[in-house]
Amino acid sequence: MPEFLRFSDPLVQRIVYGAAAFAVIVVVLRVIVAWRERRRSARIRKELQRDYDKVRLQQEEIRKLAGQIEATSSTPRITGFAITRQIETVFSEPRASSVSAVELAKALAAQKGANAIINLQTQQAPNGKWFASGDAVVVKVIGRRKPPEDTPESESK
Repeated sequence: MPEFLRFSDPLVQRIVYGAAAFAVIVVVLRVIVAWRERRRSARIRKELQRDYDKVRLQQEEIRKLAGQIEATSSTPRITGFAITRQIETVFSEPRASSVSAVELAKALAAQKGANAIINLQTQQAPNGKWFASGDAVVVKVIGRRKPPEDTPESESK
């Protein structure tokens, strides 16, 4: 043992060993706390990623369903379509923009079996969020003919 670590007084030895033990305990505790913090951060990142993926899938499903709506109108009629059945009124949840509120209303109507929305309205709440509402209906096309197909006979004339 080096000369500077040899203490003849037992009290000094106890103080030095106690200080060394305290330093070791502090270092070990800091390592444990840092390890726990890393684990907690990793768990939070995983939860956030799961939530993000869930929201992204919901948004994709909303876009897919909204794409099934053939027509919308802010009036009780849709030009070129005949309303065959009214399903029910749909109301969107609060959204950040009017476009996303309308998209959600379309998705809700499609879930209920509609292919169009009439009386579509958007409103902005005092908190800045947007709502959309309208009547989900089933429509059919009227008065439209299919364009004539190009045939070899019509081209030769």
